[in-house]
Order: sequence, then structure tokens, then C-alpha cells
Amino acid sequence: MVNNELKTLYEIFSNSIFRIPDYQRGYAWNKNQLDDFWEDLAYMKKNNYHYTGLLTVQKINKEDIETDGAKHAYWQDDLWMFEKGYNAYYVIDGQQRLTTISILLNEIFNQYDGDSLNFQTKDALIERYLHQKFKQNESFIFGYEQNNPSDNYFKTKILDRKTLLANQIPETLYTSNLQYAKNYFKNKIDKLSNDEIKDLFVKVSNRLKFNLYEIDDEFDVFVTFETMNNRGKPLSKLELLKNRLIYLTTILPEDDKDNGVIRREINNVWKTVYEYLGKNKDNPLDENDFLRNHWIMYFRFTKEADAYSNFLLNKHFIVKNIMNETIDYNENHLIIGYDDIREYISSITESIKMWYYISNPSFSDFNDDIKEYLEKLNRLGGALKPLIMCAMVKYANKEFNEEKLLELLKVSEKFMFLVFKVTGRQSNTERNKFYLLANDFHNGKYKNGNPCEIEDVIDRFNWLVSSENLWTGYDFNRFNQNIEILFKKGDGFYKWAGINYFLYEYELYLQKCSSEERHRMTWNDAKKQNTIEHIYPQTANMECWCDKFNKFDEEQRKHIQGSLGNLLLLSGSKNSELQNNCFEIKKKHINNSGHNSGYFHGSYSEIEVAQYKEWTPKEVLERGIEMLEFMEKRWDIKIENKKRLLYLDFVN
Repeated sequence: MVNNELKTLYEIFSNSIFRIPDYQRGYAWNKNQLDDFWEDLAYMKKNNYHYTGLLTVQKINKEDIETDGAKHAYWQDDLWMFEKGYNAYYVIDGQQRLTTISILLNEIFNQYDGDSLNFQTKDALIERYLHQKFKQNESFIFGYEQNNPSDNYFKTKILDRKTLLANQIPETLYTSNLQYAKNYFKNKIDKLSNDEIKDLFVKVSNRLKFNLYEIDDEFDVFVTFETMNNRGKPLSKLELLKNRLIYLTTILPEDDKDNGVIRREINNVWKTVYEYLGKNKDNPLDENDFLRNHWIMYFRFTKEADAYSNFLLNKHFIVKNIMNETIDYNENHLIIGYDDIREYISSITESIKMWYYISNPSFSDFNDDIKEYLEKLNRLGGALKPLIMCAMVKYANKEFNEEKLLELLKVSEKFMFLVFKVTGRQSNTERNKFYLLANDFHNGKYKNGNPCEIEDVIDRFNWLVSSENLWTGYDFNRFNQNIEILFKKGDGFYKWAGINYFLYEYELYLQKCSSEERHRMTWNDAKKQNTIEHIYPQTANMECWCDKFNKFDEEQRKHIQGSLGNLLLLSGSKNSELQNNCFEIKKKHINNSGHNSGYFHGSYSEIEVAQYKEWTPKEVLERGIEMLEFMEKRWDIKIENKKRLLYLDFVN
């Protein structure tokens, strides 16, 4: 049934309740969309109307709920509303706007100082738009199905109602968006007078106009959802995939499997996914990034652009691949059944937890060594995440012990540093092979049928960092050549791609060697270029520097400045404070605030340098050799002619 008549919110919410179904995405609006919506209201003239768009809904029949055990459980709290004569609808398209309006109305009612609005009591309006209660019965006019991860959060944190599960509410990326919208409107309405709030309510309830479109065919519901929700803020691939999987469960052949069970499992899996994606509010994870990396591990990588979404949504999880008697089996296509979907979503729920721990090792239960090496791999970046995620899932399933997992992480870090930072190979070197290896490792066998276990993966890395592979692996001669180019440009090690990571590793080494507990640098500090200090400064005009360095020519002085031993990782942005001062002042001085400052109480690296009595080319060479010896030991390599690599051949 189609209704082309434009309706106001007051009319739409007349004797009707609305639910966001389980296959829908959560609340995705952020500041940009909220700003646009608020401006539409702000610039609307008093007697004008504003067309707000199309609302597509599907009517819910009480009989269907009562015959479906799973749905009956979800709707138990709302059955009394049917008895009152209310109609119920699923929101197929328009939930972002309706959610936003519900949040705004709640804040209007919270902050309006009066008992009536637009000739109705505030209590009556709350019952019309937000929630109703009679004795032990309470229903929400607009909200989520009870199995939706945002349901309790919306009721408790946004609409300020008490629920039995108020203390067991997972926070996700979507719940963060809900909270942001609530705070956004609260701050906006705080600035309005009582009369302005009244005008705002009239605009929302009586001046916004919607087209209402009612759809009743279940097939059309899912197709319509995918099509319509690509308007405005597009659905992510993860959101589309959830909708697709749930739709496929509706056409699975009805045999001894309960399709309602797998639908609930899909909802629970996606609830877990969004919980872990948004678990660390300071570092929310990108959902498409997770889906792509899981696809690389679970299916077989191809080089096509957007291959993962094209494969999942256009080639694999499609209607013609579902076992169904109506399908023409003469066509060449894959058959997907109940167990295939269940195995896939099981892998999703195992993997999202490991994906979260990869990015947030400190929140995991792994031992300190594993956490440490996960942090190191995060600092280095690269293409190993699908492989590492696979290893962590297998470890969680007890396919091997902690020692093996740690061995893999260590050799992975060694590969990343020696191949990309030291050898200087392009960031995509071996990337596709590692993607394919992740899938082989996941399956437990190579494409040729030979076993692919963790020992085989470790052996692969060991070969890449050995002297046997000079084409795509570690090659120290290339490091020499790259450093030579940097010195010819006048920068030396200061512009080496691995300088921040190396200096931070050296800092961590000194920290472990020290018995004193001092300020510990974070990687966020260390990765900034302005935290690297030239001890012998780039502009060295002061007499204290000239006396010690001017016996060398200009090119040699530039080599000293850019040599590894002359570079120091600072615990803070002290460069502007230290500048070109003499070494004694850099070690310790009174700053502009009247406090002692300098190397003497900075990072562990600073404290080490502060022990030197003076700073001459001799000390630059001495410290540089110590740092290269650390590199040899830390990454198990051999460096010939260290003075030559440091570009200090001329220093005795």
C-alpha cells in the first residue's frame, strides 16, 4: 500500500509504534548530519512546511508475532499496545531521521519549563511520541527491537528510562553516536528561551512533512532496505552484509534447521562486532577495515579494487547460491547452506575480538611479551594483520601455545623492521603473498594441499630476513646505499624512514637496563619528528661548538650532525628551548618558568647522554657505535664497518 499524502510527525505517530528491525544498521548520524538537520529547523519560517523525505515502513501483524516464538519474545512488552488498538511498523527507510527526532523531542520535553506545549499537556505528548506506561506495562513509541544492541542504551541513556538490564549495556560505535546526538541537542536547547523551545516543538511536530510508503512483501523489504539506505549516508559493507545474511536465512530451505535460530545468531554476532569496534572510545576501529582483513583471511585474496565487498555481496552471499528447489542447478554457482553461514559468522565473532586486541594489546589477557610485540607491530604497520589475526584466533582455539605465537610475532616484527625500515623496500613488497599465506594458514594447508601450520609461517619469515633472499627480503647493502643518499642530501639518519622506530626501541632498551623508575615515553610522543634532537645543533655558531667542531670542513660537520649518535629522542618538545645552546646548558639549565630543565631528567636516552662530560665528534662516534651494536643484538644482524655507515670515517 502506498500513501502519497504528505503527513506531519503528529499524524504519523497517531496510534502507531515503530521499531527498527534487526537487519538495520545502528544510528550513524554524526555532527555533519545533525548540523544540517538543525539548520533546516532554524531557517524554517514560522508558517512554512519542510519536506523531510520518504518513510518506508512494514506493518507488523499481531498474528505473525504470536505464531513466531522468537518474535513473540521480542514483542512481549508491547503486546498490550496492540490491545489498545495501536498499529505497529518496522522502519525500513528513515530510521536515522526518526531516531534523531525522538532524541530531539526527549531533550525538548526535558528542558521545556512548563506543563503544556501547543495546547496539550507535556505528559500527553510524551505518551504520543516517546513512551507509555500503565501499571506494570511500559512501551516505547519508537525504538529498536529488543535483540538490537542499541535497544537498552536508547531506552536508558537516551530516553532516561530505567530498565532491568541498565547495568549490562554494551557501548558500540552506534551508541556513541546516540550519546553525541543527545548532547548535541541538549547544548542547542540550553541556549533557547522557553518560547523558542515551544516554537521548535511546533516545527518538529507539525511543520516537518513526510511521504509514508508501506510495504508488505518480505522479499521487497530486504531489497528496498539495501537500495534506499544507500541514499544519504551510505550503508557500510558490514551493515549491508548483515542485512544480506539475514535475508538469506528467510529463503533457506526449511528442514531440520531452525532458521530463526541462525537469524538470532547473526544478530548476536553483529552485536559483538559493533561492541568491539567501539570498545575503545579513544581509538574506534573502522568496520570496513575489519571486514576486508577478515575476508583476506577467510576467503582467498584477489587484487581487484573493492574485491572483498564485490565478492561478499555480489558473488558469494547471493540468492542463487542458496540451496533451494527453485534454483536452476544447471547454472554454475556455489551452493551455500545453513552450516556455511553459521561457520562464517562464527569466524567473524572469533576474529573481531582478536582484531580488537591487535589494535589494543593492553586490554587483552595475553602475557606481557605478546602485548609488547603486538604494540611493536602496530608501530610498524604493514600487511601482516590478517595473518596475525589468524594466528591469534588459532591460539585462542588452543591449536598451539603462547611460545609459538610469540615466536611468530617476534619474527614478524624482525621482518617488518629489517625489510621495510632497514633495507628500504616498498611498503607493498610481498604484501599479496602474505595475504594468500593468511588464507592458507587459516585453512591449515597450502593451495597445493601441503600442510600450512604456524611452523611453516615462521619459516617463511626467517627465510625473508636471511641472507639467502636478496630480491624481496633483507639486504644490508641497500641500507648502506639509502643512507648514502640521505647524507648526500645533507640530512643523514635524521630523515631515515626507520629513525623514530629505532630510537624508540633504543629508549625501551635503556629503560629495561635501568634500575631507576623515570618518565616513560609513549610511542605517540616518539613518532613525532620534533622530538628528535640534534645534540650538536644544525646551526652551531656558538663558540662552545666552534672550538670543538670547526677543525672539520662544512661537509664533515654536516655528517656529524646527521650521524646516528648525534640524534636524541626527547621526552617532550624541548627543541625550541634547547635550540643551539652549548652542551652544558642542554644537559641542565633553568628554563623560562624558573625550573630546572634539560637532558638530566628527561627520557632514558637523554639521561644517558647527560652522563657525558662533553660532546665532541669523538662522543658522537662512540654513541653511534653503541647504538649500532644494539641494532646488531636486537635484530640479530651483522654490521660491517660501523664508522663508514655512520659517515664518521674522518673521526679518530
